[in-house]
Formats: sequence, structure tokens, C-alpha cells
Amino acid sequence: MFTLFEYGEEITVKDRKGLEGYLRFLWQDYKNLWVDENQETENVNNSNYQPFISFDGEKAKANNFVGFINCNDDSLEIYPKVFQNMQYPNKDLMHRHLFFWFSYCKKIKFPFNQSFLDNFEIDRFPELIIYLIGKQINETVSAKPYSAYEEVEEALLTPRGKINFNRYTTSLTYGRHQFIDCDYEPFVYDNKVNRIIKHCVRLLLTQTTIPETQRILHEIIHILDEVEDQACTINQLNQIRVPTLFDEYEDVMQCCRMILENQIYSHAEYEMKNWSLLFPMEYVFEDFISGFLKDHFSKDFEIEPQKSELYLHQNPKTFNLQHDILLTNKITKEKIIIDTKYKPRWDLKLSDNKKGVSQADMYQMISYAYRRGTDKVILMYPNTSEKLAEDYLFRIQKSNDNEEIKIKVIDVPFWSSVDHSEVETNLLIKLDNVLRNDF
Repeated sequence: MFTLFEYGEEITVKDRKGLEGYLRFLWQDYKNLWVDENQETENVNNSNYQPFISFDGEKAKANNFVGFINCNDDSLEIYPKVFQNMQYPNKDLMHRHLFFWFSYCKKIKFPFNQSFLDNFEIDRFPELIIYLIGKQINETVSAKPYSAYEEVEEALLTPRGKINFNRYTTSLTYGRHQFIDCDYEPFVYDNKVNRIIKHCVRLLLTQTTIPETQRILHEIIHILDEVEDQACTINQLNQIRVPTLFDEYEDVMQCCRMILENQIYSHAEYEMKNWSLLFPMEYVFEDFISGFLKDHFSKDFEIEPQKSELYLHQNPKTFNLQHDILLTNKITKEKIIIDTKYKPRWDLKLSDNKKGVSQADMYQMISYAYRRGTDKVILMYPNTSEKLAEDYLFRIQKSNDNEEIKIKVIDVPFWSSVDHSEVETNLLIKLDNVLRNDF
């Protein structure tokens, strides 16, 4: 198992061809999740493209996705680059940060009970995920067994439910007049939801080596003993709608989705040959900040992530403008554009007049503010140390008048080398200070 950081050091892989082929396969599904329709990326639909790992011969280097990849004899764990300068990188600390960030994410579904982290310490990310999935499923199926009406088509001697006359007419041509084709919906425990759960648990059993995790997974299979063993696919899962009465199973279905979307079947029916779990950190940072603002500042601001109804050119509509987050003060109606930049400003110096901001980003913010009709923009970066860099305000003068666009550049608490719980308190203080005070 290799431990990597985004854009960090290279490692030597055992099977580049197999690994690269698997990653290309994964991207065909991932691109629908992470590529915005307005994003101009020439390689997105190229069948030979994958953005997860860069290769140079047998050397491999992580890009901007974090998570893990298990492919044949190559196993990689990829962590956020914000941790790579820590003197003693601690996997447990990094895992807790990831779970903390995901707890605020609204678009990224990471359906785990964080209290499970306190009960069992696992330093390998794939094993940790399997353990958490097992705990989540076991807790749900034990507390509230799932039964549902399941549609059945069957030829019977005695009518039941509705007679399907189309099938019955066809049966008559084969001389099966004594059998009546019926459609009915019994309330059963052996249903599609439980079959998918059981299938996914069996897949996980092929991947874990930890006795406690194996015990939990075997316990689930024992609970689902009356459920038929059946290989299931992501397409079958997509057709399922869990009733409101069983809303606890939504998280379980999300766990199953994470398994079925990120693995390739081998020829064996219940063997998970390759699987992975990957998230782009730019998206995580943006979704985390957006979710944090919604949870803590919705009383005073209308918060709109990915606001994208404006265009630079109107007829025809071209050059769409998509703000990461748009805030509207509920009282004054004043608008603030927030743009998250997952670009740690590692070597920020007092002599740097640009404050680590690229010229392209500055042009982008000016066009956003001008088209939106606001004079307030916040450029938000993750912290690079426990001490935040000082805020800086760029004042962009408009031509021929006294108006200006104010672009405030700030670092926000995103991680801590001491304790992830400090981040929440410090981020709340930081954002409250920035948003309550005028630029």
C-alpha cells in the first residue's frame, strides 16, 4: 500500500497497463459526477483520458483526487496536499478531517456515522471505509428490518392479484390453459433492497482482512439469511425508491452505490477485483465551504452555490459565469461573490504584491463582479499553517468614475495539525468576522 499526496512524490507501480486501463474505465462514470457542463476540458470525452494519476513509464504521481485505488497488485491511498508538509503525517488525523469536511458537504454523499470513528482505529483508508459501511448497514438492518411490496409475475392454478390477459392468451397457444398468468405484489422480506445489500456485503468480504470487520459483515449476511443471493448491478440500484417509512435505508443505499459504482467484477460471482473511492479536492473544498455557510449563516444570507444564470454575451448566450457561492444579504439585498480556490499559498511573502493571487483569477473575479452588479468579492484559500495569513483587500478602480470593485483575499481554517475539531470553531469565527464587517 502506497501513501501519496496530491501532486506529491512519484512511486513505482507494478502494473501500469492494468492500473491505467482501470482508471480510464472509472472516468467514464466519474466524469458525469465531477465535470460541469460549462467546463471546457478537451480531454473529458477522450476514451484514453483519466485525470486521477499521471504516469511516466512505470512511475505514477497523484493528481487532484483524494481517496484510494485498489487495482490488482497496486494499492494507493491519496491524501490532501495540505497535509504533506506536516512533520509527522497522521492517518487518523487526516481521516477525521476528511469525515469532518464531508459532514458539511451537501452534494458529496458520504453517509457514515462519525461516532464509529471513535470506536475502532484503522489506519488504512480502504479498510476504514469497509468497516464504516459494515457498521452503518449492520446498525440499520438490525434495528429496522426492511420489507416491501415486490411485484411478482407468476402462472398459477388459482387467480391472485390481477390477471395478465396478454400473457395468459400467449400461454393458451402453448396448451397451458390450466395456468392463469397473474401479477401480484406480496409484502416480502426477500426484496430488491435486501438483495442488493447482501450482494454488496459479500463483495466487501472479499476485500477486508480485519477480523472485526469480517465479523460485522458475516452478522449482516446472517440477518439476511432468508434473502436470495443474487448478483446485482448499479442499474438495478438506480431503479429503487426507498419509502419514507424506511428513510434510514437511504444511507445504506448510498453505501451500496459507493461499492457498485467504483468496482469491476471479476469472473467470480462474488469477487470484487478492483475498486476505489475518489474525490476531487477542489470540489470538496467548495462544497464544504458552501455547506458550512448554509448551516451557520442562512439566517442572515441567502446562499446559492454554483449560481450560473448569467452570461458575458447575451445573444446568443455564451461564456457562462458560474459563481462558486453567491451570498445575498436578506435585509440590505447586497450581494457578495465567494470564489473558493483550493490553491494553498505556501510561500506567501510580505513583498508579494499579488498576495499569491494569479492574474487569471483576478480577471475572472472582476468579470464576475461587473456582470453581477456587485462591488464585493471574496477569494477564499485554505490555510497553510496554524496561523492564518493576513487578509488583503484589492481595490479595482472602474474607469471614468469613482466606483471600485473590492476583492478581499482571505485564508480560512480548513485543517489543523493538532485537532480537526478546532477547525469548526475557528472557521466560524473567521467567516463571521469577514461577513459581518464591511470591506
